[in-house]
Amino acid sequence: MSKTREEAIEAGIKVEGTRHNMKRRKPWHDYQHKGTYLLTLVVDGRQPLLGKLIMPTNNQSACVELTELGKVIYSEETQKISYFYKMVEVWKVCIMPDHIHMIVRVKEDLPASKHLGDVVRGFKVGCSRAWWRLSAIPAGETAGVVEEETTTPAVSPAEKNRPVLFESGYNDQILLEDGQLDNWLHYLDDNPRRLAIKRLHPDYFTTMHYRDIAEWHCQLVGNSFLLDIPDMVAVIVHSAYTDKDYEDYKQKWLACGERGGVLVSAAIATREKEVMREAMNWGYRIILVRGNGFPPLYKPAGESFDACSDGRLLQVSPWEYHMQRRTISREQCLMLNRLVETITQI
Repeated sequence: MSKTREEAIEAGIKVEGTRHNMKRRKPWHDYQHKGTYLLTLVVDGRQPLLGKLIMPTNNQSACVELTELGKVIYSEETQKISYFYKMVEVWKVCIMPDHIHMIVRVKEDLPASKHLGDVVRGFKVGCSRAWWRLSAIPAGETAGVVEEETTTPAVSPAEKNRPVLFESGYNDQILLEDGQLDNWLHYLDDNPRRLAIKRLHPDYFTTMHYRDIAEWHCQLVGNSFLLDIPDMVAVIVHSAYTDKDYEDYKQKWLACGERGGVLVSAAIATREKEVMREAMNWGYRIILVRGNGFPPLYKPAGESFDACSDGRLLQVSPWEYHMQRRTISREQCLMLNRLVETITQI
């Protein structure tokens, strides 16, 4: 049976002409086999249908108060995953107002012709049905219909024209290294606090700040909290590297991003740009050291704005902005790379 484009992507099958984005599956991984994953599903249109953020007070830390839909998803729909797929365990769930994180363990290979995308798709259908039931959404509503859901065999003809709860696709991270699971658990527990910080200080993610890093007085735009993450790698490609050296380092660097760490680079050399481009495509955390500062009223644009707003990107420059078109000198390149290495060691 032929797969739809979305199903092929979720199964990890390379689709020619597919544009990279943070929801694309990892083509080198077999999603039918055993594995542990951090999954993220986003409510369509980022509607806060699952809960309400309760801001921190003197007596209480930030938390999410679940809506009725959020409660049903937490207590019922997540439990159905193991009911329908006995080889799949849900280890931890974090429900935020407009998205869900789940740590899921596939402890035995999935049945033939099934993969992780089928498990997620079934869960999403169940959540949509819960939403329809609680909201009394009648058949015939069409806003937000996603082909991914309507092509699922579990969806009846009468349900095909109803809106779906979640956006098409999902993001996954794969458990690859020691310590990664602890990072995931901390990330889920810390999610309400980070959202509260973004609500209280939205300028942290889009407005320029200054910070001293060693001997440099640096300009910062983006999520400055990335500087506090201990798991970092410096993406610097030396001219002496062989092709094999480069591929080995590239695999190591991207593995850091996959486990939730931060890739730091000035992205000067072509191959450094290549690694950072791939990291951006996968939605990894990035610190980009710029050879020029930021002009007045600077705001990141396009995918950089989205990455900053999502807390995935920090741009750093040790120099003030200049309008002249300059060729960067070797000494300046070495200085930027030294700043990159310093950032990974603070």
